[in-house]
Amino acid sequence: MDYQPSNRLWILLSRQLGKEISSEENDELTVMLAGRGEIAYARHHSGKSLFLIIMREIAKNLERVVTGFLETDLLGKDWNYSAGPDKWTKKEIIGHLIDSAQINLQRFVRATYSENFIVTYDQVEWVEAQRYISADLLELLELWRLLNRQIIRVLENYPTERLQVQCDTGKSTPDFHAIEYLARDYVHHLEHHLKSIELV
Repeated sequence: MDYQPSNRLWILLSRQLGKEISSEENDELTVMLAGRGEIAYARHHSGKSLFLIIMREIAKNLERVVTGFLETDLLGKDWNYSAGPDKWTKKEIIGHLIDSAQINLQRFVRATYSENFIVTYDQVEWVEAQRYISADLLELLELWRLLNRQIIRVLENYPTERLQVQCDTGKSTPDFHAIEYLARDYVHHLEHHLKSIELV
């Protein structure tokens, strides 16, 4: 049976290769690599090939999350529900996720040929300006699905030499992150908001 490393190992190896690993994480990685299978796998998939595998795993996870949500009882949800007077409705949360997809797709694509550029947005203003509250739900869901389909396509074929290119996501102060980090964070952000839609 082929050996498969844990997700935690992927994270630690990628942070080590990107020189972002802390001393505590480095100690943890050393312990994990003490197993014969971990050592052999890490040696076989080092450097650029490791980054490519990581990005494809992120893309696969994104596809799983999007598909899983679209297979739930979408029409049974109260899309006008809001958790409070200053909170988005569930439909507006989908709108926000559309905005997030558009912004991050631009980051991923631009980083294949440029670096240290700034791409930010004012999320509250974007949701308000685009009037998601009155938009057709099925149109929003289809737009969201297609944007994520394109992000998956980009991540699955990402040039390995560009994975540690950085993008500035800060507004008032610089906040640089590598594309691999932004891709992983994009999926986590998406999962967080989808869970809030499912809560009530």
